[in-house]
Amino acid sequence: MMPTEDTLKINNQYITFEELFNKEVDYSNTEFSFLKDKTLLITGGGGSIGTALIKQLISQNIHKIIVLDHSEYGIFKLGLEFKNEVKSKKLQLFLGDIRNFALVERIFSLFPIQIVYHTAAYKHIDILETNVDESVSVNIEASLNLAKISRTKNIEQFIFISTDKAVNPINKMGISKRITELHLIKKILLKETDLNIKIIRFGNVFNSSGSVFTIFKYQIENKLPITLTNKEMKRYFISRFQAASGLIQIADPTNKSGIYLLNMGIPLKIESLLQRILNKLNLGYTPEILYDNSKKITKYEKIEEELYFSFEEIENENSNYKNIQLTKYNLQKIELEIKNLNHILKK
Repeated sequence: MMPTEDTLKINNQYITFEELFNKEVDYSNTEFSFLKDKTLLITGGGGSIGTALIKQLISQNIHKIIVLDHSEYGIFKLGLEFKNEVKSKKLQLFLGDIRNFALVERIFSLFPIQIVYHTAAYKHIDILETNVDESVSVNIEASLNLAKISRTKNIEQFIFISTDKAVNPINKMGISKRITELHLIKKILLKETDLNIKIIRFGNVFNSSGSVFTIFKYQIENKLPITLTNKEMKRYFISRFQAASGLIQIADPTNKSGIYLLNMGIPLKIESLLQRILNKLNLGYTPEILYDNSKKITKYEKIEEELYFSFEEIENENSNYKNIQLTKYNLQKIELEIKNLNHILKK
């Protein structure tokens, strides 16, 4: 059966990721020996990526998954979906903010955590443009504190979920993610610790909470005009299942510290995807489509996102992910970029 997170439901009609994007997805369940008997922490586990990760990890021969999420509803949903795993304590759920350092410390002291998946973040561009302090507090400060605790607790791997918006960032969300990337890259170059630090970039995830598909669904079901930023706007998309699979494969300990990039395929026009959705639905009416080409919008959103910087070199390509070499990074340039980006954040 197709995983439900890879299916968009609008007006009780269903569109799968595969038919919308004309892609074939391998849903077979591969067993990863490196996960045997491991204890993992997933921050933001109630979110789209965190939940998809849990679904795939539960089937592995792991010891335990610890989830920390600030959303009470997110924790509630996980408790419903994974009732048996919660009862057996294979999955343990904690309600709390990653900025609560005392709580984070307590979780690390309670469990022999070996792998940390840090998926918790603020991600909505328009909201973070006017809530910069929250962006800094969560996306930068709490993330770096979590990495610091991981080092002091002798964790094996710290896996940081970044974004394509961290590449040549033009909005506060992307800047906050890039600053965290740079601090982690600096730690890798300095070889401060044996902690395996992996930075993973990818683009949009189909039908994730708050995505453009959430907006389309709301507008169509309420018979509202459908809003598009720009006719030419393109984005990269993968399914939740693909994202989670890639994140698990990159956790293979033979993959050393560095930047990894999930295979996103080719970018697609948002307008084309909307037309495909409308063509597949039997709505009984033709929705109005409104375009907002104002400079205010495009100032914070690129027409087309980038997955890596022009100076970054890609090696070890496989079907699911790529590794970006750190050879063109040096400490002096990193410090200068952090300084410049912090200055932009404070404007």
